[in-house]
Amino acid sequence: MQRLTLVSVLLTGATAAALVVDLARPGLAEPVREVVAVAAAPAQRALAGWDDGELARLSEERNALAAEVERLEARERDVVELEALARSSTVSAVDRQLLPARVVAFAPGSSPVGSRTVTLDVGSEDGVAPDQTVVSVDGLVGRVLRVAPRSADVLLLGDAQVVVGVRFGAEGALGDVQAGTPPELPRRGHGELTLTALGDSEITVGDEVTTLGSPDDVPYAAGIPLGTVTAVDPDRGQLGRTAVVRPYVDTDTLDLVAVVLGEGR
Repeated sequence: MQRLTLVSVLLTGATAAALVVDLARPGLAEPVREVVAVAAAPAQRALAGWDDGELARLSEERNALAAEVERLEARERDVVELEALARSSTVSAVDRQLLPARVVAFAPGSSPVGSRTVTLDVGSEDGVAPDQTVVSVDGLVGRVLRVAPRSADVLLLGDAQVVVGVRFGAEGALGDVQAGTPPELPRRGHGELTLTALGDSEITVGDEVTTLGSPDDVPYAAGIPLGTVTAVDPDRGQLGRTAVVRPYVDTDTLDLVAVVLGEGR
């Protein structure tokens, strides 16, 4: 390949020299042009053969290397995200084994049961079972709804069917969080949820909201960050004070998540 490159450079130089001579003294360069043409013919044939064969091979190698670079970059992103998940407050709140998973499909209200779900690339063969908690580096994602051998559907926080028992505020007051707004309260924005306090517990803007937990962590493990209170509703005589909660997890942009398995770490 280096030899062919050298030949092409020499031929280019010879051609340029012939043009200079031809411009200076017309007709004088005719013998030079003939010599260059004779010398160039084998090289041109070799270069043509190199273009047809070598370029195709080099193109294949380039494409293979590009694909390998993309694979390694994706693997590096996975490692970084898993390390971030391992260091997150979500993990410290859950004394259970976490199974990393990728979101591979979503159904915004169009699943067989009309729910807002995502599909993960892990399933029963990996130890996933219905009603297990699903989290991300930011907090609660939802719970496992259905399981296949190599995939699982997750019902997302914010779906109309999801009601999560929670604690909020410095005293750990009890309540629940769900989507939707009672008719007498201000309409919620996209992604916002409604916190309803149990009894007459006071709610304050900035209160942190975490999961209350369920027996055997089904369907929600305890202490998982859920969101924060961004506004408190006016008292209109409703049973239990209410407030607006902004979830920590943006379910519209989910990628790497983790399923909370039953056995301890």
